[in-house]
Amino acid sequence: MEAKSRFSRRGFIKSTGMAVVGGGVVAGRRIPGVGEERQDQELRIREYRTLGRTGFEVSDIGYGGGTLNNANVLQVALDMGVNYIDTAEHYVNGQSERAVGEALKGRDRSKIFLTTKLNLRFGGSSKEDLKQRFFQCLDRCQTDYADCLMIHAVPAVEDIKHGDFHAAFQELKADGKVRFLGLSNHGIEQSWWGQMDVPMEDIVGAAAEDGRFDVALFVYNFLQKEQGERIIEMCKARGMGVTLMKTDPINLYAGIRNSLAMSEQAGRRISESRAQMAQAYEDYISRADAFKARYGIESEAEARSAAIRFVLDNPDVHTACPSINTFDELENFVSLSGQKLSGEDHALLNGYESVLGQYYCRHACGVCEPACPHQVPVNTIMRYNHYFDAHGREKHAMQRFANLDSADVQPCLECPGHCESVCPHGVPVRSLLVHAYNNLTLD
Repeated sequence: MEAKSRFSRRGFIKSTGMAVVGGGVVAGRRIPGVGEERQDQELRIREYRTLGRTGFEVSDIGYGGGTLNNANVLQVALDMGVNYIDTAEHYVNGQSERAVGEALKGRDRSKIFLTTKLNLRFGGSSKEDLKQRFFQCLDRCQTDYADCLMIHAVPAVEDIKHGDFHAAFQELKADGKVRFLGLSNHGIEQSWWGQMDVPMEDIVGAAAEDGRFDVALFVYNFLQKEQGERIIEMCKARGMGVTLMKTDPINLYAGIRNSLAMSEQAGRRISESRAQMAQAYEDYISRADAFKARYGIESEAEARSAAIRFVLDNPDVHTACPSINTFDELENFVSLSGQKLSGEDHALLNGYESVLGQYYCRHACGVCEPACPHQVPVNTIMRYNHYFDAHGREKHAMQRFANLDSADVQPCLECPGHCESVCPHGVPVRSLLVHAYNNLTLD
């Protein structure tokens, strides 16, 4: 065995306490995507792509630090060849950056691309305030510099030209504290720092037109192709690096059936709103069951793998940055590195879109919200519910939901459906909101 492989394997065992057998099994489980012909190979990144005009070769699977609080997982990811880390000052109240700092100890910093973010509405936004906040990011990350500093969740087009931010960035760059400039955007949403009403492509498009931004982080997946592909083209034309979030919209909503069954078994009366929600989902559940049977799907992970391969199949995508905080998540995502979309994947994703696509409330869309007389932040609530249902991040989703200013969906039960009448995707918005409300509250 080569020295590099021995080091990686020892690092994995030391960090996890797990046995690695024959290169194909981790902790007693067959590694996803590792067949008989690859049992002599370790699970690691297999493709690197040039991150736009930065010139840096980044792993096609990056490390999203939105939920990171376990430095051991990131350490193993780095041993596997992941070299793009996306974090931010407020992720897990700063714990994400602290975990990054622990994981970076003793490593060749020049081989790792680190991005962190500052929000213009979440703390002081003068030049000196922004520099001080950035220095705190570096302290938590235990590093002398960041490769990229992003404006986090840019709220408005005019903020693309935020004078104090650009002045702070230029001084930090001159001092060798940061190398590249970037931005992230979730599209239309209500966040801790207020309502954002500008479409995602307008924000990122303005950054591309501005010419000073080197990297962008935005939403792109197989159910939300059109806007994402337009943004990718904008970035390509300006040599900007393309990094992605929200790449796996698959959700078969098994939790709906399970929660109802638990209520019935416990002898509890199902509320009227929950009963209405269950009735509305009866057709969905039968469709989901039929879909799984037709394509031989036993778990959502199989379909999500195809969704990740969809975005990696686009050569103008440089890295996908799923949030990772467990070894299982890490194994599943790294196993997809270097993979391309197969004919079977095409059929599965096309089938999902035609049969179940209408049940996905598109991230970063927000088309329906202006039509709501009660100003319900539909897109934001559905994003939090996606964290709850699809990612298993129940506590995080409930905390974020509790912080919303206008999260009451009770008016939706009697509403004639203003949101649904304008939705271009035919999403049953009211039923989804009721389901989300039942998930995200303790009522």
